[in-house]
Amino acid sequence: MHEKGRMLIKKAMKVGKLSGLDSDCNYLPCHDAIQDCTFCYCPFYPCNDPDVGGREIISSRTGQSVWSCSQCTFNHEAKNAEKILDGLIKLNEDFNLISRKELLSLKKRIIEGW
Repeated sequence: MHEKGRMLIKKAMKVGKLSGLDSDCNYLPCHDAIQDCTFCYCPFYPCNDPDVGGREIISSRTGQSVWSCSQCTFNHEAKNAEKILDGLIKLNEDFNLISRKELLSLKKRIIEGW
């Protein structure tokens, strides 16, 4: 994950609240129907879950297969963002110590309605 993403997630976990919509962002709207920017850098990337709108594409820059989240709003929906933040805080105070397996399990529990 990009270091800026880690920084933003750690900040949200420390203060225990969502950042909301970042109306000053140069990239807004990055996704349709975006409600919250706390997880601009998705903690689940790459989730490889087409059910949330992502898909595999060929990078125009590298020619390699990459996961594209351009159609995913899962972590940008306010109700999901709140559950993600609560779940991350419960998993560990330090985002860096949360395993990939734990992250994907959290995502699955949120989708299933806890």
